Amino acid sequence: MGKFKEKFNEFKNNPDVALKEQVGYVSGVFGNCMGQDSVSTYTDQFMYDYMGLDSKQVVSMKSATTFVNIFIAPIIGAMLDGNRSKKGNARTFMRASAIPFTLASVLLFVVPSSSIMFNFIWSFILFLTFNIADTFFDVALSTLSVRMTPNAKSRKNFYTVAQVASTLGSMLPGGVVPIIIDMMDGDYNSEKWAFFSVALFFGILGLFSMLVPCFTLKERNLVLPPKDNKKVKIDYKLILLNRPLLLLSLSSCIESIRQVCYNSLPFFYKQTLNNYGMKTYVEIASSALSYGGLFSVPFIGKKLSSRDIVVLGYLHTAICYILLFICGYKNLWIAGILIALGGLPNAGASAAKRILLADSTDYMEWKSYKKYGIAQRNEGMVFAFNTMVSRITALWKELLVNGGLALIGYQSAQNIGGQLVEAVQTPETLHGIFLLVAIPGIIGNLIPAIVMMFDNFTGKRKEKIMAELEEIRAEAKAKLEVEAGEI
Repeated sequence: MGKFKEKFNEFKNNPDVALKEQVGYVSGVFGNCMGQDSVSTYTDQFMYDYMGLDSKQVVSMKSATTFVNIFIAPIIGAMLDGNRSKKGNARTFMRASAIPFTLASVLLFVVPSSSIMFNFIWSFILFLTFNIADTFFDVALSTLSVRMTPNAKSRKNFYTVAQVASTLGSMLPGGVVPIIIDMMDGDYNSEKWAFFSVALFFGILGLFSMLVPCFTLKERNLVLPPKDNKKVKIDYKLILLNRPLLLLSLSSCIESIRQVCYNSLPFFYKQTLNNYGMKTYVEIASSALSYGGLFSVPFIGKKLSSRDIVVLGYLHTAICYILLFICGYKNLWIAGILIALGGLPNAGASAAKRILLADSTDYMEWKSYKKYGIAQRNEGMVFAFNTMVSRITALWKELLVNGGLALIGYQSAQNIGGQLVEAVQTPETLHGIFLLVAIPGIIGNLIPAIVMMFDNFTGKRKEKIMAELEEIRAEAKAKLEVEAGEI
């Protein structure tokens, strides 16, 4: 208890960030994650089972949306980096995107008609709106977060607390939906409206949470030498020189395979196990374990680097899904326990990834000086690149999820007599859903663990680079002071 109080005081008394700003940032993360979880976890199932869309329609819709966001993300990053004034523009982006983000996240769970084509157009417009708004909010908030924590040593506590909010935001919709659906006792029409009711509740709560940082955070731009127009062309080259960022991005791309596992879990509980409520109980256990792992990050971080936490987290989850594949799903207790245990390192590893992403901006600053003689850090471009990667992996995940469902013969809702009716799945399809959970859970954890082992911005090397970077910053600051005195 004493150590927990000590860590809380370190968070509260962070010399870089005022407490109200830390709370504001946490609030923004919480609201954003609620909307993201509602849409990412349940839209596939809702579109198949209640809107009647097939795999081709879902894939084409999400592919087109992804391509749009791939081009939008770097534009947003460049706009954030290009504004060097103290006023900045991050909060403006966040305010402008919160309302369309919320509206789209709610209306995606409305079945507007019995016409499948109309439902497809409706879903496409809303899904596109949701993702564009999410990109604006996410990149802006993430960019501000690293500018709020210029001291790399204070990031562990800052991002650990933020991850608590992220995990809670992601857990709430996922836990409430199955309970509400089970209460409908198989009433198809009532289930459909239950999805909307839950989305509306969390949408309103999320909107208020996302607006809090717009009024509590201060804009920050680190004091750097003015950009030389001749040097602007190196902005994109620096991304390619940022080894920690590239390795983290590559592991995220491969990790999208395990997202197939997570997206298949709602189908697994509802169809294969015929026990949708079990999803809530397993996720409560998984979240409790995950919080335990998360709260240990500031402590184990003294002995393990953020990279090591990520690698060990991947390996732990891979072992759990290997055991699930071997044991099968005949025994619900064993299946539930293994899935819950697999989630133990998730929150802690996610916090460690946030730290690694923020640290990569320091590496970029050091590397640009070594390569081009100018210390340049582009936080907006780093997080925009990370967002681009997440959008690409989302597309890859959607192709795998929907391709997998098509491969196992999953049937969508059918239009019979002008009414959408839930389809009945074959035993082979029900077993195929289990394979979509177990196999991606293994592959999507083992390979990313291997990739992250090649990140060498850690340990003694990182300490040496950061010491050099402090000297580079001091030199640049002294130069600015001399130039200011001459003027």
